[in-house]
Amino acid sequence: MKYAVDGWNNFCRVFELPDEYPKGFCFGGGKPVVMVMQDWFYPVQEVNQAAVSKEVWEEEVGPIKVTEVDGDELTEKLTTWLRKKDYAKPGRSYLVICDFGLALTFEVPG
Repeated sequence: MKYAVDGWNNFCRVFELPDEYPKGFCFGGGKPVVMVMQDWFYPVQEVNQAAVSKEVWEEEVGPIKVTEVDGDELTEKLTTWLRKKDYAKPGRSYLVICDFGLALTFEVPG
């Protein structure tokens, strides 16, 4: 899948997933789950981060550049890189959520 990335949505967060999840049905409002946020970063290196609003950018700089990114390629690149991070523990699972719509999970081999 392709994703449109610009200077305002080029952002990701990494969460360590819990060992266990609540049991039973989640009707009536759901059940809380604790995930630990481990990291945040700008996943598409070639897209600069904007320091002003979109409106100001268009007025002062011009049209907003949008980069099309292949989700499968980015997933492979991010997974390889994230498994090398200090917080990535063997046997643990992680969730990555990107503001431009990509979401992925990965495990660190143990």
